[in-house]
Amino acid sequence: MKNLIATLCLMAATTGAVQAQNTVKLGHIDRQALMLMLPERKDAEAKMQAFAKTLDDRLKAMGQEYQDKVTDAQGKAESMTKTEQQVAMREIQELEQRISDAQDKAKDDLSKQENELLAPMVDRTTKAIQAVASEGKYTYIFDSSTGMVLYTDGGDDILPAVKKRLAIP
Repeated sequence: MKNLIATLCLMAATTGAVQAQNTVKLGHIDRQALMLMLPERKDAEAKMQAFAKTLDDRLKAMGQEYQDKVTDAQGKAESMTKTEQQVAMREIQELEQRISDAQDKAKDDLSKQENELLAPMVDRTTKAIQAVASEGKYTYIFDSSTGMVLYTDGGDDILPAVKKRLAIP
């Protein structure tokens, strides 16, 4: 009798696990491709390029200033006193440091600008993906652009449904 009860309990547990496995619905999407399809992406890229050009122009101006100071110091080196040479060298080193700091700040500013411009697109696609997943009764949606999915044959690609939701042709 104990064996029969244990067998029935084991069968009930196994049946529940099998039924639970059947209700899991997987989907995948290439979010990177979706982001590239968004119409607002072109405007964001144009803004990024304009911002990057502004930063690059500033760095080039600083580089030109550096070149001018070095050329000037080299031209006057023979007629300068030791103190004047030390002052010129210190000014050049300070300018090198300012250029290095400006390059680091430019990288940070560019990254912040990119995040600021992409955030609304990420939010918009996230909401569309969540809506499609909810409507399609998906349990999991994987982003195949991140390389996290090793096998997708069993899942559905929801990119077309999300594009439709976002009115992307």
